[in-house]
Amino acid sequence: MEILKSRFFKKNTALVAEKLLGCYLVRQIGNQKLIGRIVETEAYLGVKDSCCHSFQNHFTDKTKAMYLEGGFSYVYFTYGMHYCLNVVTGDKTQPEAVLIRALEPIEGISKMKKYRKKQNLKDLCSGPGKLCQAFSITKKLNAKKLTKKGELFITKGRAVKDKELDSRVGLPLHKDSAYWFLRFYIKNNPHVSVRKNQIC
Repeated sequence: MEILKSRFFKKNTALVAEKLLGCYLVRQIGNQKLIGRIVETEAYLGVKDSCCHSFQNHFTDKTKAMYLEGGFSYVYFTYGMHYCLNVVTGDKTQPEAVLIRALEPIEGISKMKKYRKKQNLKDLCSGPGKLCQAFSITKKLNAKKLTKKGELFITKGRAVKDKELDSRVGLPLHKDSAYWFLRFYIKNNPHVSVRKNQIC
C-alpha cells in the first residue's frame, strides 16, 4: 500500500476531499492494523468559511494544527463526546482541512467492533465520531504527519467514478457556507453517514 505524499494534500482543498474517496485510512495499534476505505469527506475552506474552525484566521491551541502544512492530522473533540479526524491541506498560510466523515471497514473489523461496542458492520464507521471511536483516534493523534508510516497514515486507493457532491451535514447555524457543496461521498455505499441534523 503506497502512502500518499505531502504534495497530494497541498492541492485545492475541495479537490483533495474528492480525491480522498477510495483511499485507505490505516491505524496501527501495536501489531494490530485497522484499515478503512474512505467513502465520505467534507472540505473546510479556512478563513473565508464560517463553518471552519480557522474562520477569520482564528488561531488557538485547538486550531493551531490547521496552520501546519498539508498532510498533518487535525483531531478535535466536539459536543463533549466525539473526536473528529481531519487532514490539513494547503500550506502554512492556508488553514484548511478535510474532515473524514465515513469509512468502509476493510481490516481489523473485530477490533473496531470491540472499540465501538457495536456488531452492525454498517454502523461501525458511518460518521466522523463513529470512525474515530472504531479506530481509537483521540487527541493524542493530533498534529501527526499522515504521509509516513506510523500510528496513522493514508494510502492510495482505486479511482472512484460513482461519487456524489452534496451540501454539508448538520451545520444550519452557519448560514450560507453551511450550504456550500463541499461534502463528497461514494454513491450508494452503505457505509456513508446518514444525513441528519448532526455531525456524528
